[in-house]
Amino acid sequence: MKPIRDHEPGEGARAWPAPPADEAPEPAGEHSLNEARMKEMGYAMVDLAVEYLKGLEGRRVYGPVSPAGLDEMFSEPMPDDPVPFQELVQDCRTRVFPNTMGIGSRRYFGMMNPAPLPVAVFSEALTAAMNQNAASWRHAPSGTAIEKTVIRWLCDLFGLPRDSFGTLTPGGSLANITGLKLAINRKLGRHLAQVDNLDGPGEAMARLVFYVSAQAHYSFDKAVDLLGLGRGQLRKIPVDGLYRIDPVLLEEAVEQDKAAGLNPCCIIGVAGTTNTGSIDKLDRVAAVARRHGCWFHVDAAYGGAVILSKMYGSMLRGIDSADSITVDPHKWFYMPFSAGGILVRDGDFLRRSFLVHPEYYMEKVLRDGDESHEIHSNGHGHRVMPDTRGFHHGDKVNFFQYGIQGSRRLDALKLWLGFRMVGKKQFAAWVENDIELARRMAARINRIADFRILGPNTLGICNFRWEPVGPDGGLRFDDEENDQLNRDLQELVERDGDAWFSYTILDGRVALRVNVENRCMEQSDIDRLIEVIKRAAARILADK
Repeated sequence: MKPIRDHEPGEGARAWPAPPADEAPEPAGEHSLNEARMKEMGYAMVDLAVEYLKGLEGRRVYGPVSPAGLDEMFSEPMPDDPVPFQELVQDCRTRVFPNTMGIGSRRYFGMMNPAPLPVAVFSEALTAAMNQNAASWRHAPSGTAIEKTVIRWLCDLFGLPRDSFGTLTPGGSLANITGLKLAINRKLGRHLAQVDNLDGPGEAMARLVFYVSAQAHYSFDKAVDLLGLGRGQLRKIPVDGLYRIDPVLLEEAVEQDKAAGLNPCCIIGVAGTTNTGSIDKLDRVAAVARRHGCWFHVDAAYGGAVILSKMYGSMLRGIDSADSITVDPHKWFYMPFSAGGILVRDGDFLRRSFLVHPEYYMEKVLRDGDESHEIHSNGHGHRVMPDTRGFHHGDKVNFFQYGIQGSRRLDALKLWLGFRMVGKKQFAAWVENDIELARRMAARINRIADFRILGPNTLGICNFRWEPVGPDGGLRFDDEENDQLNRDLQELVERDGDAWFSYTILDGRVALRVNVENRCMEQSDIDRLIEVIKRAAARILADK
């Protein structure tokens, strides 16, 4: 088979040639590339996936087996001899499926885990079949072009300029860590492209301070630790009555740190907290960051998809001022895990911050002081400047030079196929429906005796607390007893398997947390959940 050679700038990409008709057949065997065997396995796996998804509504949302029981069920030595494929299929059906969380079920109201798009599900098989390492252009040529396109779509969606860029990550945690690393580099004037700078940051690093809402994701605690910072360098600013960062207290904290000789480095805005779905006033937070010369990072892992909606998109006003944005398409873009990413206003700065040149990647390295504007040969001995249509358009982008990861899956494929198959309007409609269902849930809960709504219900999250009232109109139990009642209610529903939702802590008290994030969900699913909750509450009180 004739290999594809690199084409010169300006030439079109070539289609993969068909194999010659007289090409020798592949050798037979269980693990060889045998067409009939591959199809047999593929059809069986497709049938199994469809069987799983179709069966979600007919089984428990949460399996009954304990951790110890599961460990025992799957405890076995690594086999010396092959296990027949059909036995493996049956093991998935009888051992794996019954003991999974029913993510994708219309009775699952847990974390931000959506029912994945079918096209994205099956694109994962293509990703595995091609097995491209999306770290470098040479090992994933079309994959690199696809990821560049997806990144461009996302940057445009959030209103970032044409010289913005980004990289996909396994999830929001790694994206948030990357955002803080960029903030440090910008504040200290450092990046990996400075090949002659071997000095450590020392005292300058110890003076940096970061600011975030007290409701922010735990990944920021991990980030300061991984980046060699002290936990005290992350200031957790109190929130207002809607669980948003208080801009006045934020400004005061920055001023106090500057007066103390510290160096404010990064201010983080949250577009959709995990607890309540609250969205910080991003425009006001951005203004504080600008006044004090801080990097402005926005964690939009959950709420970022709201930008698609004309009805609710204004809730993210100010996000286009961000220096970096965390996105998580495996949340409200209905993609299967993993699919996160970070978008950066200055794409070239992102590259310089992670620029390394391993000898084995065979890439030319210029030493002219600005490696972001490399000059390419046009094949005729002349040198031409890069394409001006956008950041690194036409260049051989190596994504290992744009982030922390080395080897990378081609996660961009499912996004590229999914975005094109669905379109922005349908994504927006799904997001709007989820928000509307959560708000209807809150309205119904508010009308039920003994239940009290908490939080803003800004996005698809409804927080509430069960507080039984006595005949005299007063609370039957004190705060600590009510905390335990709410835990008991969640655990009873979980054990029964009729639905699944979580609980959290708000203002020091236990609150029940329902998250609506399922493009297939309808009002009848909300009505059913409320009946499940009422029945569970009645059973608990009957034992009191």
